[in-house]
Amino acid sequence: MIKMVIIAAMLAIFEPLIALFLQSLDTIDFYISIGIALYAMACLPILYIVRKNIKRIPVPVYILVQILFLVGVLTAGLILSLHEQSAVASSSSYFLAVFTIAAFITMPPLISLPLFLLFNIIFIIMLPQFQPLQLVINTLNINTLSMTGIAWILNQMISRNRVKSHMNEKLIIEKNNELKKINMELKELTIRDSMTNLLNHKNSLRRLKEEIDRAKRINYPLTVAMIDLDNFKQINDTYGHQIGDTVLIRVAKILTECCRLTDIIGRYGGEEFIVIMPNTNSQEAVALLERIKSRIESTDFVKGVQITGSFGVSELVGDSVHGILRSSDAMLYEAKKKGKNRIEVQLRKDMKSAAIK
Repeated sequence: MIKMVIIAAMLAIFEPLIALFLQSLDTIDFYISIGIALYAMACLPILYIVRKNIKRIPVPVYILVQILFLVGVLTAGLILSLHEQSAVASSSSYFLAVFTIAAFITMPPLISLPLFLLFNIIFIIMLPQFQPLQLVINTLNINTLSMTGIAWILNQMISRNRVKSHMNEKLIIEKNNELKKINMELKELTIRDSMTNLLNHKNSLRRLKEEIDRAKRINYPLTVAMIDLDNFKQINDTYGHQIGDTVLIRVAKILTECCRLTDIIGRYGGEEFIVIMPNTNSQEAVALLERIKSRIESTDFVKGVQITGSFGVSELVGDSVHGILRSSDAMLYEAKKKGKNRIEVQLRKDMKSAAIK
């Protein structure tokens, strides 16, 4: 369509110039050039509109527009070649039209062959009306038939190369999309724990730093919970590491189901997890963690295995990453010390004292 727009624009510009500067007024040549220019001017906006809206226009419609334009170009070449017979025995204008289309317009054989053949037959039928010499007629018929065949072969070679190039380009795009998908999967593997699919230790700390910076900038609360499964070593020793891994995976699933979309969950290491809760104060965090504690406590893991969890909670008060982790870890230690399966929270007055220190 772009090439057709360019051809139409060139005909609309150059044909009037040819008519005005190279031909005499009130001659057939003059009117033929003006007619070609008017046809090109009429086609130009149609071709441009179709090109701009090609994704919304039905395929048969824009194919019809293309064929009608090509018919007009071939008709112009045919008329000029027939008119030339009065001065010179030549079909150069027809050849020019055919080879321009063949070289620049990509067409499947089922369209290009009937189109070229039709106009070649019309030229052969009309030629005796304009050329009186039979020898010249025979020569021109042979020439036009040969040139039409060559033009069609040229068009098919160019069309196949362009289609092949388009298919290769499409294949490259598909391969690039596949590579992007693989890269995304590899990236996920590097940031997530392979067993639980939670964030790994390194990326949990990275996300914690990002959320601390955001909380300080926007001035909203941020609470961090450290969770440790109680007596997890006994499960490994009694039932084996495979059962222990199953427990970790189930606990990770419980955390994912209970936490909100805005919460960030990571496997901190071993049987220890971290939950980062943006825009959440310690009181709101405790309500969420109570649900998690209850779910873990009431879950019947494989082979009747049950487990509990201890929780250490700390709210951000001027802390760094290590500061809030230290506070949460201290609360986790306190929960373990007081009998496990409980939630210990760093009280706000204690956090302020820790921040001052």
